[in-house]
Amino acid sequence: MARLPTVLARRPRAEGSVVKIALVCPYGWDRHGGVQTHVRDLSRALARRAHDVRVLAPVAVRAHRMDASVEVVGRAIAIPANGSVAPIAPGPDAWWSTRRRLRDVRPDVIHIHEPLILSSSLFAITTKLAPCVGTFHASADKSALYRLFAPFLRPLADRLTLRTAVSEPALAFVSRYFPGTYEMTPNGVDAQRFRSAPPFELGAGKKVLFAGRLEERKGLETLIRAMARLGRSDATLIVAGSGPREPEARALVARTGIRARFLGALSDETFAGLFRSVDVYCHPATGKESFGIVLLEAMAGGAPVVCSELPGFRTAAGDAAVYVPPGDDRALAVALGRMLDDPEQAALMRDLGATRASAFDWDSLVDDVIELYERARDMGT
Repeated sequence: MARLPTVLARRPRAEGSVVKIALVCPYGWDRHGGVQTHVRDLSRALARRAHDVRVLAPVAVRAHRMDASVEVVGRAIAIPANGSVAPIAPGPDAWWSTRRRLRDVRPDVIHIHEPLILSSSLFAITTKLAPCVGTFHASADKSALYRLFAPFLRPLADRLTLRTAVSEPALAFVSRYFPGTYEMTPNGVDAQRFRSAPPFELGAGKKVLFAGRLEERKGLETLIRAMARLGRSDATLIVAGSGPREPEARALVARTGIRARFLGALSDETFAGLFRSVDVYCHPATGKESFGIVLLEAMAGGAPVVCSELPGFRTAAGDAAVYVPPGDDRALAVALGRMLDDPEQAALMRDLGATRASAFDWDSLVDDVIELYERARDMGT
């Protein structure tokens, strides 16, 4: 079983290695999520290596402005999945659009993310137009859908030329239902974008940042209770993101009386600057996290990280974060208090975080992905 190295070294590019690549994302491109972030940042890193890259993804809102390299393949609708809401495109329009766009692009390699999701990803497998690399992102204890449909999905999984997973938890999850040979292709971060982003003006006082979808498994309410335990009038909770649990989170803020500021969903540029403007970033998720790209983004932006003790988070953050048991607001309050009161610990975690983010910078990781494409291309369909 492959394991993530502490630092991934850059390999030199081979001569003649430029290929045309189609990256297929099953989730709405106009909705925030870890898979969308992975595909977006990978596409940019590949473009910086002079590859011809096209992204195929559905959108939830047809009028959403798209980058020229993104091909729209169907309309995404919200489907409850894995303790969250997945914006996928399961309809015939997505099936037809995916096949048509891939025929137009004629890529040398198709890189399909979450290849067994009933959306553009699953439809891309059926085309047989080019060798397919399939990357699995999700992590959970079990999947009723995978268990039920595994006999029908295994022949499609077997069409993948190469299979990869973004972390050990993701690998353990998918291989339970679809045994086979998997390689590790971790999530990365566009570190320079977060290092150079202009700070976001948040006013005076200590700032604790939560950034993510406002849904139960992300643990925002645990963080609110921890802030109440902390009882500091000089500390403000900054909440960046939106989601179905926002009314409950606002109600809990009102009941506890903590200082909080809800920013809503932000542009990529504004979001990147947040981490440079806070004293600590906190991710109190309760589970079902296969990696945690946002931890690397926080580290790249210079924010010390406090997060839940989850295998996926350990994969991402290593020793560059302070961990607490999921759902334990008392332990979380203690960890936040120490980070806010101890400048030396905060400085140490910033330094460790910067090193960790550099190790997962896409400009370091992308050459390993390119080598994967070259092997898939040589193996054929």
